[in-house]
Amino acid sequence: MNNFEIEIKLPVSSLEEIKEKLILKGFQEGASIRESDMYYNSEYHDVKKLGEALRIRKSTELLTGQTQAQLNFKGKKIDQVSMSRQEYETAVENPECMEKILIALGFSPVAGVQKTRCYMKRDEMTACLDQVDGLGSFLELEVIAAEESMREAYLQRMESVLTELGLSMKDTVRTSYLSMLCGENETK
Repeated sequence: MNNFEIEIKLPVSSLEEIKEKLILKGFQEGASIRESDMYYNSEYHDVKKLGEALRIRKSTELLTGQTQAQLNFKGKKIDQVSMSRQEYETAVENPECMEKILIALGFSPVAGVQKTRCYMKRDEMTACLDQVDGLGSFLELEVIAAEESMREAYLQRMESVLTELGLSMKDTVRTSYLSMLCGENETK
């Protein structure tokens, strides 16, 4: 099954203030997670040059301490407004072994991103309140859709949520956390 991640992201000054406003707008608080992402690239398939992303993510639930991992591939961004793109992910039982497999296939670890993320949900939309090490505070709104054709409708819903929060689409950024940390400005 194809999945399309429809996502917008913007820096915010206060995660607590945004969280309170989201709760007032009907979002339900979910798990708080510490995420550790390691990104990979290869000279045979230059993920970065192609505007894609390949990573292993380790997630630790802060309340229980339970850790899980996944392998995630994100395709090229499909518009000039959002971070929307095709996405594939699967659980990884042994992330250290998965890294060895990637290295054996010619991929190398290039950089990592560490963040604490609080998940909130309303209907099909997820709000992520991110505190990214070395970058600051961000709000992400995302929906995983089965078809790309739903992108415009979901982007309009996201814009409505931003307006309800006193924020604007003009404040969104299309640069990944990894690129921000590396001092790059993505144009793809």
